[in-house]
Formats: sequence, structure tokens, C-alpha cells
Amino acid sequence: MSELVNVKMESERKDNAQSPKSKKLSGKNSFKKNIPFYLILVPAVITVFMMQYLPMFGLVIAFKDYNVRGGIFGSPWAEMNGFANFVHIFKTPAFLDAVWNTLWLNVLSLLFSFPAPIILALLINEVGHTGFKRTVQTISYLPHFLSIAAVTTMVNQLLGNYGLLNAVLQAVGIEPTFLLEKESAFVPTYVITEIWQTVGWGTIVYLATITGINSDLYEAAEIDGANRFQQVLNITFPSILPTTMILLIMKMGTLFGSSFEMVYGLQNPVAWTKDVIATAIYKYGIGQGEYEVSTALGLMQGVIAFSLTFIANTISKKVSNVSMW
Repeated sequence: MSELVNVKMESERKDNAQSPKSKKLSGKNSFKKNIPFYLILVPAVITVFMMQYLPMFGLVIAFKDYNVRGGIFGSPWAEMNGFANFVHIFKTPAFLDAVWNTLWLNVLSLLFSFPAPIILALLINEVGHTGFKRTVQTISYLPHFLSIAAVTTMVNQLLGNYGLLNAVLQAVGIEPTFLLEKESAFVPTYVITEIWQTVGWGTIVYLATITGINSDLYEAAEIDGANRFQQVLNITFPSILPTTMILLIMKMGTLFGSSFEMVYGLQNPVAWTKDVIATAIYKYGIGQGEYEVSTALGLMQGVIAFSLTFIANTISKKVSNVSMW
């Protein structure tokens, strides 16, 4: 018996000794086998490189006193070792206001729109009627497929001076309200519109996670006397926590990002004339030709977004052992 064990151990040692070489050969064979699939990816890789990475060379404009005649590489470097454009941003109240407005809108969005799909997913999961559940899901994620231009147009048609809301109010004898002309109504309108457009699509992610929970856990909890709320609190929510943390980390990276189309589409000369970073880049870059300053603002936005994502990922990894990398 001992001889058989020794022979088996010797055979395993030989297999382990040959494993690096065999792994290398299997890796080559796997690569050759999957070459057709890699070729299918080539157009997508080229597109991503041209659309996402190649334009990064233009970021050098942020450090130059840019002029169209000289081009990117022919324009002279900006003063203060190339950082004059960044100093100009911090000295200009309009740019600082744009940064603050962006942060303010996204903090409110984080507080209200981020929990919305979690709550909706938990509610839908508790519905027993399959037809009603599918109907709610379909209606809720349908706005995701609408363009932001279409969404802002619908908001203007609904809440405008001659929109549907005022038509209904006048029909029932109530004085019309001009919400889009009130500055105080812009932020709630923006947040509610974003929730309406994104809540359904985010719900799909959480429902998919909830579906993967072992049903035996609920049966055991029910035997122990736990009600539905206790089951959600102690089983469902902890099970979707890793997904929630990943999405929260990604959301943190957008605190200094903003939807240009949403803000620009809801803006009007009466109610909201303030800028966010995206609209400031558009107005000062394309509108006034200050390409170097708008590029510096965009670069600063990207650096801050990456820093926030990195910090959130680090904190999440230490607190909940969930991270993106």
C-alpha cells in the first residue's frame, strides 16, 4: 500500500515539475484556437483606441498658450511652467461656480437617484404577480432608451408655460404655475428627471443579483420565524451589498461629471443661467475660443474623478472587502 502511495506521489511531483511547460503549451494552443474571436475584437479595439485614447494627445493644449495657426505642437507653452491655464481657472469666479454647481447637482443625485433602483428592485422582488412585475419593469426601464434630448423636450412640454401641467390646472380652475421660470425648481426638476430616466435600468442589475440568492436561505429564515422585512434586511440586502458597493464606487467618479445634454436642455434665460463643468467647457471652449482653458478644466475634472474613484475603491476594500481592483 505504501509503495502505491509513493508511486502516486512521485507521479504527482513529475506532473508538477512539468506543469509550467504544459501550461505554456496549453496557453499557446488556447491562443491559436481563439484567434478568430480575437480578430472579431480588432475593430472594437481600434475604435476604442481612436475615440478614447488617441484624443488624449490633445490634453497637451491645457499646458499651452494655444492658437489655431500654430496647432497643438506649434503653440508656445503657457506661462508658470505650463500651469497658467489652471491658475486662471481658480482665479475666475465663473469656473469656480461651474465646479460648485457640478458638485452640488451630483451630490443631490447621489443621495436620491442612487438608492432609487435599490428600493425599486426590493419592492419588485416582493411582488408575487409575475405579470404585474414584468409590466412595472418594462415601464420603469423604458425611459433609458430615450435620448436625453427627447427627455428634456418631454420635460419642457410637460412643465412649460403652455405645457400639459398648466393645461390641466387651468381646466380644473387652478392658477397655472410656471415651474421652468423658477430658479428654485431647476435642481428638483433635474434630479427627478434623472431618477425617472435611470431608475429602471439600474433596477435590472439589482434584480439579477437578487435572483441569484439561494432560496434555501429564505426558507430557513421563514422556519426560524423571520417576517418578510427581516428576510430582506438580513438576507436580500447583504447579498446585494457587493454589487451596491461596486456601483457606488463608479458613481463616486461622476461627482465632478455632469450630463451636458440634460443641463443644457433644461436651461433657460429666466430660471437657470448657471453653468456646470460640461456647459462651461462648451461655452468657453467652442463659444469663445478659449480652448486651452476649457481643456485644462476638462483635464482637472478627469483627474478629480479618477482620484475620487481611487479613494472610494480603497475605502470600500478596507471596510467591506469589496473593490474594483
